[in-house]
Amino acid sequence: MIRDAHHRGFTLIELVTTIVLLGILAVYALPKMDIAIYGQRGFHDVLKGALQFARKAAIGKRRQVCVDVVGSTVSFSVATTSPDSGVVACPAATALTLPARDANCGSANQVCAPGGVVLTGSSFYFDAQGRASTGVVFGSTGQPNVTVAQETGYVY
Repeated sequence: MIRDAHHRGFTLIELVTTIVLLGILAVYALPKMDIAIYGQRGFHDVLKGALQFARKAAIGKRRQVCVDVVGSTVSFSVATTSPDSGVVACPAATALTLPARDANCGSANQVCAPGGVVLTGSSFYFDAQGRASTGVVFGSTGQPNVTVAQETGYVY
């Protein structure tokens, strides 16, 4: 039988077969997907991006940017005085608003670990040249470490 050019499309058998195959795939694939991994990776990426932004803000504003770690929350703030006056205590700084707000946090200058994610790392600051006051390694559950190099401030 030769099909007419006006009769194009899928047959009912082809559609039913496709739906059955998708159903079988869903029965086996969906239980194997671990949603927690997506939250862990999302936190890793947000933290790394926020640290990179803080370093660039320190260079752009020519001020020290403090990174304060308390429990599972990382806060960012900018020193109010110039770098010529020496090291500034982080509590005497103003909040650094991050470009993307973290849905897990109540403040626009914080990154918070979601439930089930354990954060390790310590507080430090970026100077006006973008260098870190100390080398820091941030670890989070199920993800590779985020490292801040002391000499360059580079975040990787």
